[in-house]
Parts: sequence; structure tokens; C-alpha cells
Amino acid sequence: MAIIRCIMDIQFPGFDIFAPKIQVAWTALQQRYASRITDAELDYLFACLVLGLTSPAYADGDPLLHFEVCRALVGTKLPPDRADAALHAVPTLSQPWVESVREQLESQAAKMGRALQEMHDLNDDSAADAGPSEPGRPADSEEKAA
Repeated sequence: MAIIRCIMDIQFPGFDIFAPKIQVAWTALQQRYASRITDAELDYLFACLVLGLTSPAYADGDPLLHFEVCRALVGTKLPPDRADAALHAVPTLSQPWVESVREQLESQAAKMGRALQEMHDLNDDSAADAGPSEPGRPADSEEKAA
């Protein structure tokens, strides 16, 4: 399990796995929806996507940790006030289809999160002790031979 520093100088397991996906997702959401919905709705969709993406790795653990991971990831793209609003409140929806888009985004993100979890063994405790180059594998040849 990779542990990397986030923007708030807090370490979260798997942050480096999710961050690139979050960058791409934010760009795609902006391109597709920014001209059609409010900023608050766009932020909300983004926060729900982040929640879906991280849920497979964090949902069975400490809810506060999961929330802080979501806050850190959302905070990579949104200023603190907008990130907090997106994580704490559902905005008034300007279009009836926004809720179905939210459901689809969260569901698709959860599928991607499960795939990432399987690929990177995000819940494998042995990965936490591994070196940064190959999570979950012995760091030197003596350990490999053992």
C-alpha cells in the first residue's frame, strides 16, 4: 500500500493511486457539464465521483479517514470552501437529469475503485511495509529468497 503526502501534509494510503484518476475526472466533468449546470452542482458531482472511487478501499474502515481522503482528493481541484460545500451539502439541482448523472458517476467510479483496489492491493497490510517501488513485494533479494 503506497502512502504519499497530500496537499494538507497528511499521509493517506493509496492517495497516489487515486490522484491521477481524479485529475482526469475533473477535466472530463468540466468539459462535459460546466456549461450546463451550476458550479455547486459540478462540485457535487465531482465529490460524489471521488466518494465512489475511494469507497471500495476505504468504506469498510474508519469513516473519518475515508472522509478525509475524499476531502484531500477533492481539495486537489477545488478551493477549501467549495470542497467543503461539495462534501457537506446537496445543492439545489437546476436540471432534473443531474441526480441520474450523479448515480451513474458514483457507480462507475466505484467499479473503477474496485479495479484499482485489486490491481494495487490497497487493503493488503503487507503492502504497507513494502518499499515504494513495488508495493507488496520484498525490497531486497534476500527477502525474495526466503
